[in-house]
Amino acid sequence: MKQKRFTALSILELITFASMLFGLISIFTDFRFMVNLPRLASIPFLTTYTGLSNLFIGVVCLICALYRIIYKVDKLPKWLFIIKLVFISQITITFFVTALYLSPQLGADWWMLYNNAGLFNHLITPLLAIIPFLFLERKVEIKWYMCFYSLIPIVLYAVLYITNVFTHLNPDGSTSTTYDIYGFFRFGGGYFILFLIGFFIIAFGICFLYRLENIAINKRKDNE
Repeated sequence: MKQKRFTALSILELITFASMLFGLISIFTDFRFMVNLPRLASIPFLTTYTGLSNLFIGVVCLICALYRIIYKVDKLPKWLFIIKLVFISQITITFFVTALYLSPQLGADWWMLYNNAGLFNHLITPLLAIIPFLFLERKVEIKWYMCFYSLIPIVLYAVLYITNVFTHLNPDGSTSTTYDIYGFFRFGGGYFILFLIGFFIIAFGICFLYRLENIAINKRKDNE
């Protein structure tokens, strides 16, 4: 079982990295393999939460796969497990924000978020990262408060987002819908603060639940 888990995790992590890379290359080269429609956003992809969460989870999965292959183990060291846990929570947010927040805003055109590169960035890469972590990742004991590390990427992205929005204001001083891509400042700064608090809670909650799930599923396997 250990060898099968090692092989499955290593392969799936490498596939996740390849999926992320294909999604990024498709964005940068404007490669369109589905419906030939223009991109939904005109700002640089790596200034979006989707872009950064995809990039980091892909890189983390590559590092994890290389670690497993080099040291021939299926269990990650604590430091690497925590990093993976943090970025799994970020890519999960990307998956659910796309499905539950952005898609309803497009109405009948929701599928455009999953067109061309969006298919990989919003669906395939997140699922490739999340599912193996849920069912195959070996248990690593970490304290519950370490889940607060999942807030660090949110804080850093909030700084990047605010900088982008307020350095690209419209001539009349209003925020640009191009750079306020998620509409967080649509109703003012208070609205953004509420969103930020919400994301703090969601990020910590997802990370904490993944930690509990990792403990529970491995406990069941140990008892089999």
